[in-house]
Amino acid sequence: MTHMLVLSIVMLVYLHLWFLISVMRKNFGLVDIAWGLSYVVIVWTVFLHTQTITTASIMMLVFVTLWGLRLTYYLFLRNWFKPEDYRYVNMRKNWGKHPYLNAYFKVFYFQILLASVISLPIQSVFYVNEGLKWYHLLILGFGILLFIIGFAFESISDAQLKRFKSLTENKGKIMDKGLWAFTRHPNYFGDFMIWISYFVIMFYSLDVRYGFAIIGTFIMGYLLRYVSGVPLLEKRYQADPLYQAYAERTPIFFPKLKK
Repeated sequence: MTHMLVLSIVMLVYLHLWFLISVMRKNFGLVDIAWGLSYVVIVWTVFLHTQTITTASIMMLVFVTLWGLRLTYYLFLRNWFKPEDYRYVNMRKNWGKHPYLNAYFKVFYFQILLASVISLPIQSVFYVNEGLKWYHLLILGFGILLFIIGFAFESISDAQLKRFKSLTENKGKIMDKGLWAFTRHPNYFGDFMIWISYFVIMFYSLDVRYGFAIIGTFIMGYLLRYVSGVPLLEKRYQADPLYQAYAERTPIFFPKLKK
């Protein structure tokens, strides 16, 4: 209960900080930068206010920090010095005379609330029992492997796309090389793998009391595949013949084994 109260206070402060920054810069799209960093704030807050230290909790602390800081840095470089993303521009138009009030509740408050639920595997790992039998360690190793695969997919595909877009000769072209030849959204697939790994790492001791935490992984997977990740980009390029040709030969989410 203590950690939940502390976490609620910390996240409210975090919410208002990013909302004020976005208002001052007149860019609600900065909430995307706050998204990845929010999980770093969550994992460190829980870590500093709980007594349980296990192999899995240390791994979770390291992995979430690594993933969150990398994502925050990547989105900071991409969004901080650029105009507001088209998604938030369209939201402003629909919000009429109360854009700030709508942004506060529908974007910032909602995302922080969502992060608190999605992060259940991250929070729960600090309460599960330590498991040191061979099958516990096997499950933990599997979770670590999933994280490595997911982190590689996400970070490498982001770097490949950034380099592709930096070359003027690629303007108007579709990125279909590297990991992008195996799936149209390797970064989102990598993110999905990472969130599966978080649950596996949390559940490595097979402590069934915290099995409910899988809801966080399910929600994140659903958002990536069907709501805020894949669908928005697919819709953006639905009239692009080059992208449609790319779509015909490349899976939308799960990678194909061969090019």
